Amino acid sequence: MADNRNTLALVAAAAVLALVLGFAYGATFNGGCEQIKDAQFGCLEWWFSRYQTLIAMFGAIFVAWLSVQPVLKQLKLSSVQTAVALQQVHADREKRLENWLKPELAAFQKLSEQLARGYYEREDDHGVLPHWVWDMNQTVDSARDRLIRRQDRNFGPAEITAARQNLIDILGRLSKCMSEYNGSVYADDPEYDLSDDDRAKIDAAENKAREDLPARIDEASVAIKKFAEVVATDLRELRLKRRLYDQLLASANLPAEKLD
Repeated sequence: MADNRNTLALVAAAAVLALVLGFAYGATFNGGCEQIKDAQFGCLEWWFSRYQTLIAMFGAIFVAWLSVQPVLKQLKLSSVQTAVALQQVHADREKRLENWLKPELAAFQKLSEQLARGYYEREDDHGVLPHWVWDMNQTVDSARDRLIRRQDRNFGPAEITAARQNLIDILGRLSKCMSEYNGSVYADDPEYDLSDDDRAKIDAAENKAREDLPARIDEASVAIKKFAEVVATDLRELRLKRRLYDQLLASANLPAEKLD
């Protein structure tokens, strides 16, 4: 990039010199030099006298160009150093997404498949379904706890944080529904001294949970898919930004020691 600019500057300077010399050379054919041919410097003195303003202007421009070169080089170096820092930031975030969130997403996609397939394979088997719901309730709680710990670490941009919190809330509702699905287990336990009203409330909550469970499972699957899409979008944007900085640094073509 710097070599291209220097080449253009040399071409521009050569063009200016050719322009001035062209005016001067043309003047020699217009009889201007004949008027002062006996002067000490002859024709040279004539065209320097006639075009001194133009020559001075281009000389000033050239001096100004030389004076700003160190400033431009420093600005370029500063911008490249900033690009290096940003490239590292995006590369680190990309690595963290790859190493942390991708395995997490794989686990949740597996959970989504287990929920959908497991329920619909057992929905007509009322002897097996409550046991499956009990076991999956523990799995859902464990997955939700992992999400909460990840959220507490404040990992990820705002979009991922919002999608994760939405998934935490939905898994919480699913867990509550699964727990109420087997509410009669607690009602039948002699350890709990429940009144008739308490038993009636538990039975009502259990019936509602049995009705709501398919919708809660579908809601969780949608939230997991949305979370995966948000992570994929952020990862794609990080890669684009990192590649942009890679190209910028490659085009800068500066020695590595200057970037430290």
